[in-house]
Amino acid sequence: MASIRGSPVSGDGDWIPDLLEFAGDWNKFVDDVYECFCDDLVRGQVSYCGKRVGVRRHPESRGKGHGFWHCVSEGGLEEERTPDLERCRRVGWIRAVIENSDKAEVETWTNVRGSETCHLLWYREEYLVVLVDREGYFLLKTAYRTDRPHTKRKLRAEAYLAKNG
Repeated sequence: MASIRGSPVSGDGDWIPDLLEFAGDWNKFVDDVYECFCDDLVRGQVSYCGKRVGVRRHPESRGKGHGFWHCVSEGGLEEERTPDLERCRRVGWIRAVIENSDKAEVETWTNVRGSETCHLLWYREEYLVVLVDREGYFLLKTAYRTDRPHTKRKLRAEAYLAKNG
């Protein structure tokens, strides 16, 4: 699995991991990305605001947990989500953003979506990690690139309102 780590992200602090490398075999790559995800977030202990961060495992799909697929794929319907190469390449960023949420490069705020209180951690307006506050822990809901201008505008407005009422 270590062979997929590479491609330094220029200009970033030393706390953000390199992008994962895709070497041409998609199935092997997804397996390796899943191992990285599990090392960082399932087997590894990560916490935010003094509470552990958990990952949703069920329902499993293609032998991998639900939380993993939500972080590496996109689409509106759960059954029709499509794996995204760039989301896969950044799976190592999830833990790093959570653990470094106190850094200037990470903007944080809280919102309520439906009945869930969500903590949003936005790394350099490039990558968003969403954690749901549960009793005694946080649940990783998703993580994704924020490269679309309308997404950035929406998140900027949401963060402003959350901080300034």
